[in-house]
Amino acid sequence: MSSIATSVLIVGAGPVGLALACELGWRGIKCLLVEQGQGDVVFPAGEAINVRTMEHLRRWGIADAARHSEFPQDYPRNVIFVTRLMGYEIARFARDSNDSAHAKVGRFSPEAAIWCPKKWFDPLLRRHAASFPSVTLRDQCRLEAFEQDAQGVRATVVDLATGSRHRIDAAYLAACDGARSMIRRQLGIDFEGTFAEGHNLGIYLRAPDLLARQPHGPASQFLTMSTRHRAALSTVNGKDLWRLSLYVEAGEAEALDPAACVREAFGDDLDVEIIRAQPWSGHRVVARSYRDGRIFLVGDAAHMLWPKGGFGANTGIGDAVDIGWKLAAVLEGWGGEGLLASYEAERRPIGVRNVDEAASNRAADHSLPADPMLEAAGPEGDATRQRVGDIIRATRWKEWNTLGVQLGYRYAASPIVVADGTPEPPDDPSDYQPSTWPGARAPHHWLAPGRSTLDLFGRGFVLVAQRGADAASFAAAADSTGIPMLVHESADAALAALYATPLVLVRPDGHVAWRGHHAGDAAAVLRQAAGLRATHQQIRPFSREGGEKEKLQQRS
Repeated sequence: MSSIATSVLIVGAGPVGLALACELGWRGIKCLLVEQGQGDVVFPAGEAINVRTMEHLRRWGIADAARHSEFPQDYPRNVIFVTRLMGYEIARFARDSNDSAHAKVGRFSPEAAIWCPKKWFDPLLRRHAASFPSVTLRDQCRLEAFEQDAQGVRATVVDLATGSRHRIDAAYLAACDGARSMIRRQLGIDFEGTFAEGHNLGIYLRAPDLLARQPHGPASQFLTMSTRHRAALSTVNGKDLWRLSLYVEAGEAEALDPAACVREAFGDDLDVEIIRAQPWSGHRVVARSYRDGRIFLVGDAAHMLWPKGGFGANTGIGDAVDIGWKLAAVLEGWGGEGLLASYEAERRPIGVRNVDEAASNRAADHSLPADPMLEAAGPEGDATRQRVGDIIRATRWKEWNTLGVQLGYRYAASPIVVADGTPEPPDDPSDYQPSTWPGARAPHHWLAPGRSTLDLFGRGFVLVAQRGADAASFAAAADSTGIPMLVHESADAALAALYATPLVLVRPDGHVAWRGHHAGDAAAVLRQAAGLRATHQQIRPFSREGGEKEKLQQRS
């Protein structure tokens, strides 16, 4: 059996595993990504790419490619509630197209959320990951077994095309193998929460004349209110491909005729081809732990949530970025064990928060009244549609208005964030308020046309310093500790007001590690932010003797 050495073994090449490969590849870290499939998108889902994910893509250099995918750039992302597709309109939320949203980028980010279906998004990530010399992708390669000790992880994988087996020696393993994660189950890490809060039938279909015949204009989603099974119809390509998802009872999906369900949702006979139909359940669960020694759960392996708000893949990509820069820092020798211990402390609360918010959106949708008069003609029907429309506008807009979820999350309890004793800002899923409160995402500010403060962050720490502040103490501390740090000194009054204190230390992932008016013990701050100080995290610590990169080279 041949042996392969790598720094990080990634299992699963969905958007999260591919994002982790992009993050590690961008940092020059050797990684091997194994996927038992061939990268095919069998059933489309997860089209909403949020602002924070777009900021990560911007750093990797592929935000423009995602925005200008084959999905029509002028197609509006409207959300329209209808009785049936060919019936009455009840309420609508107007949303911009990819291009117009980016043209209107506001004061909070240099990027805007986009609609980029998996059939284009996953291949984009795959091509970009494969472009890095340090990244190796292997399809039709299944993980069979793994074990770990203080020195590393040893895994056995099988090439499904040839049947040959290979041993993988890695410093760390990232389980990006989805909701049914074999790795999580073998580690004995349970999910906590509620399984199967609701049941659904998903139908992937082609309807060539749907856009031309329906009376409401283009939309990214149509939601039906008068059908026996409430349904959501989402565009896949802005043309003829669609995904219909229906609420059903437990065990009902297998007995339903997909074609009949489509006819009921449409309210008319259209030319429809059923490509695939499959049942699925909505869950509200988070893994009890995100880590076991040198093995980390990332994405759906760590949390399962309702697709209400578009939080799923975006939350997983946030996980990938968090663990990615930390693994790189440890492997490069300047980051300590505290970085790895902080992964669960930072990302699990975000997983809980987003899982709960998605469940809240589903509950709000489920509670909408189903009034038979919605389909009635005349004044009584008009009055009913107005009344229900008012309820929808009051209770359902928050699912598509989530900037607080996208940008407002912060790592309040992180052991590598230095608290400053100030009160935590309000946390509203819809309302984002820029802040340099320690643990928050460092705010966007235009430094020049097309250049954001966010473009400063990524490779190492960045000290954003007002002109005249004591940046020299941090520079000296960085030199003495070997922690990579750059200083951005500015006399910009607007930036000074936004960043609140004369000195703000920003981590490689763009989150604030520390802020203050005076440098104080800069070396201690840097050491804590780099995980080089002891923490109280008791997450199966392991011995770390010397640099992980050196040990890996010795094993190779």
